Amino acid sequence: MFAVKEILTIPLQNLKLDPPTELNLGDSKIIPWAEAPNDLRGAIFGVTREEWPFLLQTPRRDEQPRSTLDRALTVFKLFKDSLVLSVCVFQSARLVDHLPHYTHWEDKDRGVPLLSLDEYEKPEFARFWREFIEISPGNFAVYRFHLADYRPYLRDRFVDYVESLEYLLAPDSGEGEIAYKFRSRGVLTLGFNQTAGKRTQLYNELRTAYEMRSAIVHGNANKEEDLRKNRSWEYMIRPVRMHDREAIKFFFRAGCLYDADKRREFLNEKLLFCGRERGVTGIADEGARS
Repeated sequence: MFAVKEILTIPLQNLKLDPPTELNLGDSKIIPWAEAPNDLRGAIFGVTREEWPFLLQTPRRDEQPRSTLDRALTVFKLFKDSLVLSVCVFQSARLVDHLPHYTHWEDKDRGVPLLSLDEYEKPEFARFWREFIEISPGNFAVYRFHLADYRPYLRDRFVDYVESLEYLLAPDSGEGEIAYKFRSRGVLTLGFNQTAGKRTQLYNELRTAYEMRSAIVHGNANKEEDLRKNRSWEYMIRPVRMHDREAIKFFFRAGCLYDADKRREFLNEKLLFCGRERGVTGIADEGARS
């Protein structure tokens, strides 16, 4: 299956495949634990002291194994509002990277909702994997989106998502009016095909998100409490995480995720003034399907 000699294996938790059979992703594949060689399973168990439901096998790229791990985990959670967990990378039966701090903030006894792929979602995810597997885990928006899941404090997690969104929506933040650009451009991108009511809701969510971020980083406890209105941090985080995920996909597909100048041009010209052009509509429509 693989055209290269060096294959990395990433043990995966919190993933459910239905049925639990091998999933071909193109240059990579996901296999059940029982199908892995005995020496590899023994090596993984020796490091983690547990069995893992599935293993991702993927070619080793010209990068640190941790980058491959980060990218793979990011692609899973860009696809669905959940996450797959992993803490180590193996080449053959040899440990090449171990990140024990990659543990989700939520108590293990409470559990994290499974990322489940049924027989209809499997081919859809395989297509998504092939589209996004080259996304850069070092991009500011991408790594803050990924990092947020491992924050021990939910306030920090919230700030990560907002700052990831700010990077995408306000590439010209040095020119001021950041809060306005954040919410108005967010509506233009994320609410492109939504009803007027949904766009209004999105506008208000983004305004609250940026105001909350400012209250947190500037230590305005009274403003923070007023914005929360006794709502839990989980409640506050949910829409911001969703908006961040959709924005990353949108700008990746638009070809301007990595270049602030291109993203600014796209926002100010193509999106704002020519929003009905075929290319922009196609990006929005494609994003709506993911």
